[in-house]
Amino acid sequence: MQKNLNNAARAERSIELSATAIWAVLADLEALAEWAPGIDGATVTSELKSGVGAVRSVSTAQFGKIEHHITDWEKDSLFGYTTDDSGPFLCTNTRYEIAPNDTGCLVTVVLAFELKPEAMTVEQAQGVLSKGLDATLQALELHARIPATQA
Repeated sequence: MQKNLNNAARAERSIELSATAIWAVLADLEALAEWAPGIDGATVTSELKSGVGAVRSVSTAQFGKIEHHITDWEKDSLFGYTTDDSGPFLCTNTRYEIAPNDTGCLVTVVLAFELKPEAMTVEQAQGVLSKGLDATLQALELHARIPATQA
């Protein structure tokens, strides 16, 4: 099936922490439920435990189980994954870009998607996703600020 990922939602947040601190949270694939809104659990299900090609199964109350297939993994700068058949989406591609700046880093997340027929309008999806991505970046920052001994 050819994927049409021309639709996307985006959020960004300037965070007064190092790219390394943000990366540490994103790269801990099984800790997603500790900080991400709406996530009840996450387990790596592939033999590969990290990096491109790893797969994690994520539990959500809203959409049930979702598989994240890791597609981008560049330490301290880029993390991404795809999903198939998740709620109203035929497929998604989510990418977190971490760019160092004078005060810490700028984290940008872009979620490209293809909707299932008649699930909702693109504008509705973008609105819901943008709010969710903003909340996710806020939660990412808060979790990254917790000292490792308290996490």
